[in-house]
Amino acid sequence: MMKRLALALVLCVAASCGSDPAPPGGAPEEEGGAPPSGEGGALDAGGDAASACPRKPREADRPRKVVISHPFKAAGTKGTAFEVLDLSAAGALTKANVTFDMGTANQTPIVFTPDGAVGLVAQDDGSVGAFVLDDAGVKVVHAAFTGDFYAHAIVVDATGTRAFVLDAQTDDNGGGVYELAIGCDGALTSKGRVIPGGTAHAMTLLPGDPTKALLSAGKAFASPAGDDAHLVDLGALSLVASGKAYGSGNAIVSSVAVMPNGKHALVADDSAVAGSRVAVVTLPAIAPVQTLTTEYPAAVVASPFGNAALVLNDDSTDELTVLSYDERNTAAPFAIKGRVAYQFPKPQIPIAAAMIERGALQGRVLISENLAVRQVQFTPQGDVTDVEKFSVGAGIPNIVGVVGVQP
Repeated sequence: MMKRLALALVLCVAASCGSDPAPPGGAPEEEGGAPPSGEGGALDAGGDAASACPRKPREADRPRKVVISHPFKAAGTKGTAFEVLDLSAAGALTKANVTFDMGTANQTPIVFTPDGAVGLVAQDDGSVGAFVLDDAGVKVVHAAFTGDFYAHAIVVDATGTRAFVLDAQTDDNGGGVYELAIGCDGALTSKGRVIPGGTAHAMTLLPGDPTKALLSAGKAFASPAGDDAHLVDLGALSLVASGKAYGSGNAIVSSVAVMPNGKHALVADDSAVAGSRVAVVTLPAIAPVQTLTTEYPAAVVASPFGNAALVLNDDSTDELTVLSYDERNTAAPFAIKGRVAYQFPKPQIPIAAAMIERGALQGRVLISENLAVRQVQFTPQGDVTDVEKFSVGAGIPNIVGVVGVQP
């Protein structure tokens, strides 16, 4: 990921991005009385979060907040700034003129609890940044929550009362999946490693049963050697099934996505050794079906309409690739349909994607780019339309790392 963002830095310099402008909204907000970062220990989650503060989804059609990271300062050194954007109910992005600071985020998307109140992100030092969004603005709860894990990606469960931290290190080095309890105030408590096995790169909840998840990891619990795709029960914390997406051990999975019907999943490999491929596996019995060749897949997103998927091609390719899906074709359910028909300048370093799954904006995908946030839209007909390329400003400090949107 740093290779991609280093390229973004080169692009920005080559484009004469300018000197260090003042960040939107002025100086970053102070953390005030935010709790400590959790280094060396856990914080009290404040009792039974599930019963004390049910995090039910808000109305499907409403204005939302979008949060992006800015991982560079003017001199090209690591940046810790985050910026809030407003997304109208109609889908228009505008500046909110709100910024805050946590750690450097350049790996995987910012994720939210179902009510959109608490945001979490994996940071490049292995810590977790956590913040609360409410009518008063943004409050940083943990600038850098640490534990026995080295955070690579985060998945929030359907109740919003816990999150799962994926550690991509080997099992011997503590890799696997860790659980965090999310308190009513957004404070985190580490519950330790709950899925051993190591090299946990990506995970997503099943659309029809969010108590279960598809995990890409070298091993999970006592899974057979060579299996790298695992169906896990997050309630019982047990292995349901496992199988091979690649099985070679060379894959470094950037993203996984499950189709709404729960029958097929996409597993993107962005490794330097093999890479440039997306494996298709069946569910719930995990078995490989096909492998698609597409350049440097940084992320893969499944259409909520169940007939397409989108691949972000990063590094030197800088494209958005549409996949068609036909569940009746059991031998080859997916096919490469082609690139998105761009209505705006083509992408530059598309790294992370976040999708809205409800309401009038169902299927709207926000993508972090070099100096912009792009919006594309899945259609019920299986297409992906280019909606907007929203510039966040010029200059190295405005380079965008990752993105997240309230559900």
